[in-house]
Amino acid sequence: MSTKLDLHGVKHIDVQRKVDQFLGEHLQKRTNEVTIIIGNSDHMKRIVDTILEDYGLISEPSFLSNAVLNIKL
Repeated sequence: MSTKLDLHGVKHIDVQRKVDQFLGEHLQKRTNEVTIIIGNSDHMKRIVDTILEDYGLISEPSFLSNAVLNIKL
């Protein structure tokens, strides 16, 4: 199972389901850190950050690109 979720091409309406499923699987497996690729969309970042708040998690942009979010679980 990959620790990366790429949201390129995912409709905003489908993001909640995809991120919930991704985080749920990794929280169960006790993964330490995951990466979510959001592209250059500020709206997508706001959606993902809102979902992460429900889990008590915070995203940090990758030092290589703001289009990549690192999340410590």
